Amino acid sequence: MQPTNQIQGEGTRIAHFFLDSLFIFIGCFFLYRWYNFNVFFYGFPPIRFGEFFFAFYLVYIFLFETIFQRTPAKWMTKTKVVTLDGRRPALWQFLIRALIRTSLVSMFGLAWNGKPLHDTFSKTTLVSTDPSNHS
Repeated sequence: MQPTNQIQGEGTRIAHFFLDSLFIFIGCFFLYRWYNFNVFFYGFPPIRFGEFFFAFYLVYIFLFETIFQRTPAKWMTKTKVVTLDGRRPALWQFLIRALIRTSLVSMFGLAWNGKPLHDTFSKTTLVSTDPSNHS
């Protein structure tokens, strides 16, 4: 079964990256402030913001895509993640997507194969959920 929805290009992916990064930063900022409150008052072990941010980023991407097949940015652009044959990806595919996407090298795949590395290695693609975009 081939995906019948329009496959999304670089512009949509760049919008996802910036929107999700903004949502992740805002969520992470407030969660980090709460965590630091607990570090100060209850003796939680301190964690650097960068480490906290990348852990939050990984969890955000993995949970949203595993549960909904999309992140909030993908909802805004009416897209979702599917396998190459148009089905819901397996758990291991969502994990690979999240790990590679969190590594910040994912977009380098665009230069040599036309799609990000997280799509290449997880064998997934991004398609439109908007009925007016169906081929």
